[in-house]
Amino acid sequence: MRVELLPSSQPPSDRQFLVTYLINDQVAIDAGSIGLLSDLNRQQQVEHVFVTHQHIDHIATLPILLENVYEPGPKSIEVLAGAGVLEFLQKDLFNGRIWPDFLALSTPDDPFLFTTPLEAGTPVTRCGLAVTPISVSHAVPTLGLVVDDGTSVVAFPSDTGPTKEFWEYLNGLNQLDAVFLEISFPDCLEDLAEKSGHHCTKTFVNELQKLKHTVRWIVVHRKPRYAEQIADELTACGIQDVELVQLGKVYSFPEIVG
Repeated sequence: MRVELLPSSQPPSDRQFLVTYLINDQVAIDAGSIGLLSDLNRQQQVEHVFVTHQHIDHIATLPILLENVYEPGPKSIEVLAGAGVLEFLQKDLFNGRIWPDFLALSTPDDPFLFTTPLEAGTPVTRCGLAVTPISVSHAVPTLGLVVDDGTSVVAFPSDTGPTKEFWEYLNGLNQLDAVFLEISFPDCLEDLAEKSGHHCTKTFVNELQKLKHTVRWIVVHRKPRYAEQIADELTACGIQDVELVQLGKVYSFPEIVG
């Protein structure tokens, strides 16, 4: 399995403003930055977009992506999300005011997109990937995703604070290779993290104890203003198997060494 967190800033910056994970070039988790890829051929390879929740950093370039890849005919991108998120996209994004109503304009023979509702705990299979959505604890209803390609299993909790059901599900798996888990705020903003449904460094560290597997922990979603402070706090904790995500790096699972 190949996983890349697409950049949303100019290199060599490691500031993450928007969220899109690209998996095996064909499946995207969230659409924050994918429509900004300058290589349109890469955008055109995407067949399915899983949207974990409707916050703007996770959907910002979905309309741009759909416009960039549209060609007349029956083929289009599938957007998969919880029913509430799909309703939001219809009413508040593709509403004919801030963006054309791509759903109303679509026909079976010529769609701009088609949608599939996700249910927590019910896996779907796309492009050889079994994707299981599990609810997490965020400010709005949010689905974390567990992706299994038959060889490796990687978890993407999305935006979350301290949560329970997601870790219980992971603890029931026979295999787990990596978790891309967020830290949004430093410990001095723990109260804000709690109110907004995010992690600070301390709650991130506490969350690691909930998982029975030994995995590769990859830290994502550091708010740019606090990224260095969070990195310093993590270093002071001295935890093994925890690393900061590298934007634009292609992670391979199982890990390729040498």
